[in-house]
Amino acid sequence: MPDLIMHINYFESGYELSYAFDKVIEHGFDGVELRGASRDGLSTEEYLKQVQAEMDRTGMTTVLLSLNANFMSGIAEKRQAELDRWSEVLKRGIDMGVKTFNTFTGTLVLPGIPYTQFERHGSGCAQIEHYQWGTEAYQALGAIAEAGGARLAFETHNAYLHDLAKPAAKLCDMIGSPAVGVNLDMGNIVLNSKGEPLAQALQILEGKIFYLHLKNMILPRGAGQSYSACHISDGIIDNRVMLRTLKEQGFDGPIGLEAPRQGDRDYFAKVDLAYVRSLCADLGWE
Repeated sequence: MPDLIMHINYFESGYELSYAFDKVIEHGFDGVELRGASRDGLSTEEYLKQVQAEMDRTGMTTVLLSLNANFMSGIAEKRQAELDRWSEVLKRGIDMGVKTFNTFTGTLVLPGIPYTQFERHGSGCAQIEHYQWGTEAYQALGAIAEAGGARLAFETHNAYLHDLAKPAAKLCDMIGSPAVGVNLDMGNIVLNSKGEPLAQALQILEGKIFYLHLKNMILPRGAGQSYSACHISDGIIDNRVMLRTLKEQGFDGPIGLEAPRQGDRDYFAKVDLAYVRSLCADLGWE
């Protein structure tokens, strides 16, 4: 069975990092996905030291980090500064034993356009130079990851260059690194009116999916209008079909469970994990 990872958003807002680590163990997840930088004002060094201390305290070895870099600036010096910063985070993470990094190129949002019109942002407004800037940066980061035995996975996230399956695959092909792939998050793709259906997304990204985010959505009015997150077992995404297809494709990465919603965090953690474990067992993914 793939490693089942608890995204930090189960126990992030209002919780100490140590509490989140304890909850990973309490509920029986195989590891945790963390931000690559602190949201509490800590320096990168202070934050990563804190992460390392929690790994040492709990004995947890499966930790994922995000590289929430921004390479979409037209100013070369700014892009270089971002590359320098996140190269250090990547190297430090590899030294800590991190094998999978959830990665980003930076947001692309058209001014004056509502954020929820996702089809107009991200790849919907991208120009060739945006792909070139992302390619340049991740060829450098990909070389670091490859040398360190790690993999980088672009999350299909709205308002980013890699929001949908097709542009994410295009970006990976341009980069051309065996260490750079995709984190498929259908919970984001279904919110975009131009988002690919599940079967098409899986076909486009076959062989490129290094990580998988599981969350689910209720869309009472259709993509890009009104939506709400729900339990992973509910909503419009057929996780059984998705996991069966990924198993058949030879997917060998971890699976990250998410809870981007308000409410009882412990309950969410229990029922989401139980559902995904039972689903994997039903599919013979032992």
